[in-house]
Amino acid sequence: MLKAITKDAEARLVEMVESLKEQPTGWRTLHFRFSRLLEHYKSDYQVKIAVNLITDLLREPDGAIFVCSDYDIIILAKGAQKSNLEKVVFQLRYLFMDDPLAYNADGQENPDFSTIYDLSIEFDDFSVSTRRKLGASAKSEVLENLISGGAGAQSKTGGASSSAQATAARRIKPITPVRLATIERDLLPADLSRVIRKQSVCAAPENKPIRRVFDELYINIAHLRQILMADVDFTSNRWLFKYLTQLLDEKVLTLLRHNPNRYFDMPVSINLNVATLLSEKFAEFDAAIKPSVKVSVVLELQVADVFSDMEAFIVARDTVQKMGYRVCLDGLTTLSFLQVDRERLGFDLAKLQWNADAETDLLSDENRAISDAVTRCGANRIILCRCDTKEAVDYGKAMGISLFQGRYLDRTLNPNAKVEN
Repeated sequence: MLKAITKDAEARLVEMVESLKEQPTGWRTLHFRFSRLLEHYKSDYQVKIAVNLITDLLREPDGAIFVCSDYDIIILAKGAQKSNLEKVVFQLRYLFMDDPLAYNADGQENPDFSTIYDLSIEFDDFSVSTRRKLGASAKSEVLENLISGGAGAQSKTGGASSSAQATAARRIKPITPVRLATIERDLLPADLSRVIRKQSVCAAPENKPIRRVFDELYINIAHLRQILMADVDFTSNRWLFKYLTQLLDEKVLTLLRHNPNRYFDMPVSINLNVATLLSEKFAEFDAAIKPSVKVSVVLELQVADVFSDMEAFIVARDTVQKMGYRVCLDGLTTLSFLQVDRERLGFDLAKLQWNADAETDLLSDENRAISDAVTRCGANRIILCRCDTKEAVDYGKAMGISLFQGRYLDRTLNPNAKVEN
């Protein structure tokens, strides 16, 4: 994993570049010009999120991430494929998609956002640019004083339309790194037991009562937003929401670890990120859970998270399965379900989302393909979720599925429940 360097980053960058002068072959760099972002999008916290994304996506053995004093980020990595660097650019461009540095007014990618250098052929150009950056950083103290003075002037004029701002504040806004920083702060003392919900995964055999197999433990995001009094849509930015879910993973694991009798009284499943399974927090959780409990715990991973880093997933899967947990692939649609081999990927279970638009003709080519895929997956290995109606369960049975989850099952098991999942 690349190491992030923040102290004297410009000077250390120049030193490292000079050390490569004789043997630059195999080294590539990626320069993000975040110094040109709007002030609203420049903060230490936003840089932290960007660095986290970079380290998640790039796992080169040699190199570093230089976080400059002007918020520019420069990655220097040996053996990094250009396609991987372009993937990093795409995802960070998405992170800052509302800033004109990321996209021009016509929606086209702004070339000033970043530059990739191949040091084997562009060493001199990059070396010159790093020396210019070192020279500019020497003036940073003066620049900071000027910037802070400007910020003070802006804050004085910011109260001119306080009434209009107050009205806007009451609306739900897209999440931003600045608002995420506030949410992270408010999460520290929050009691997540108030927002933990359960929804049963059930077996529905023919002519027999529905039977609960295990309960999925999950966080009700709408309720979480209420207790945090957050005026933002957590899911409006994919990458910021992913970072938030990793924070929530840690809180949930701590909560479960300290309350095993409350949450592990019967088999359960927990939604976690791949990165969480490889973290120290999960190791602490595992150490506190009895082996007899682990075999009744299913760890659910989202399909997008799995395929974003297959190498990390394989390590995480093998690790937790050896510990005794089962692993479930969540988030499959009728399309992706046909393309995924559960057994080959090493999942114990898989979740298929019920699609209300599924053809009523059970003998259609599409439904025949789904039925065949269920057979390959294993009838007792696939869970049809989001079953809000009896029709969904009937469809699943016709496809050969034997496990179900959704509001229809909730109502059948507990018709007097006052809270709806």
